[in-house]
Amino acid sequence: MRKRIFNVAVAVVLVVLGGLSAAAAADGQGPESVSPSQISRDRINAIRANEFFYQSFGKDDPFGALVNGDFEQSTAAELVDMNSAQLVGVMWGQEDKFALVEDGEGFGYILRVGDRVRYGRVVSIRKSSLTARVTLYGITNKVVLKMEKTEAK
Repeated sequence: MRKRIFNVAVAVVLVVLGGLSAAAAADGQGPESVSPSQISRDRINAIRANEFFYQSFGKDDPFGALVNGDFEQSTAAELVDMNSAQLVGVMWGQEDKFALVEDGEGFGYILRVGDRVRYGRVVSIRKSSLTARVTLYGITNKVVLKMEKTEAK
């Protein structure tokens, strides 16, 4: 993060220096006629000119909910946990395919490729299986749910 801030600062300084040398050339003055203190002062003024302020008068505080405790829980609790889920069915059409998944508590979910699951995403759906890539504690695993075959009576 510090490296990125440093790179941005260096880019701003280079742009300011380029602008100063172009202005000096337009005035017919050479770079030797401008003192180093003038260049430094111009750089500082250019940086100060780029300040931004947030005017909050008459607006809601965007962080008020965090301070008051009135925020909603994250949606991670609403995502299906692949370790306790089972594949119930797969719907396969010409334009779309999705999997019907049931978690350990009996709640049903409809998942497509790219949908989020707890700690990961669905990466593929086959006619009888669903594959998700789950990352937990920095370790990425592939979780495959296969449809259980039931015997007809």
